[in-house]
Amino acid sequence: MKFLYFIFSNLNAIILGFWILFLFVVSIRFFRPSWVKNISYLKLSFIAGGVHVAYSIFVTWGQYYVWSISSDITKALLKLPLSKEAPLPNFLEWSRNLVFDGHLGYFLYYVLGRIWFYTLLLFLTAIFFYLIFRIWKFYRGGFMEKGPEFLLVLMLVSGWPNIFVCISLGFSISILYLLFAYLFNKKTIQIEPFFIISTMLALLFTKLILIYLL
Repeated sequence: MKFLYFIFSNLNAIILGFWILFLFVVSIRFFRPSWVKNISYLKLSFIAGGVHVAYSIFVTWGQYYVWSISSDITKALLKLPLSKEAPLPNFLEWSRNLVFDGHLGYFLYYVLGRIWFYTLLLFLTAIFFYLIFRIWKFYRGGFMEKGPEFLLVLMLVSGWPNIFVCISLGFSISILYLLFAYLFNKKTIQIEPFFIISTMLALLFTKLILIYLL
């Protein structure tokens, strides 16, 4: 019980520490590929995606566990079907009677909206930008040979909603450096290393950035 309480109380710090360590591994793969040459960026992407799924599963279980031991109200919520008035996207309306109209209906609705929805958004956003980078590389160049795959890993490491800070800062830092380098007649640069910096900044300061902006 104490061990679980420690994990639940420090889960954000634990997962942040993991992603910083993972980013360190990705950085080694980028700057010293001979040290970990058997790990491709595609494998790292699948590992990062798997960690997000595992994290979502753990948080879902944790939410269930906390509700099951907290109070009579939360215990009742676990047995409560989803209200007919609760909104569902049109493409999910078919699942109302099948998934949400019985035992755990309200709980499933809660965790899907609070946990899994953002995991799905992260995956779709990362894939969307990855495809844009691939198309850009095919038609215009500008990336290293595995640049889009490398950026895909970093976007997954950043998480949601940090991914937008990662991308925005990455390109901003790249443009500033390009302007500086242009003054010294260095007209070509690699933008990928700057995204390592932006990913770290996104992991550490996204909340502060969003508070400041909003």
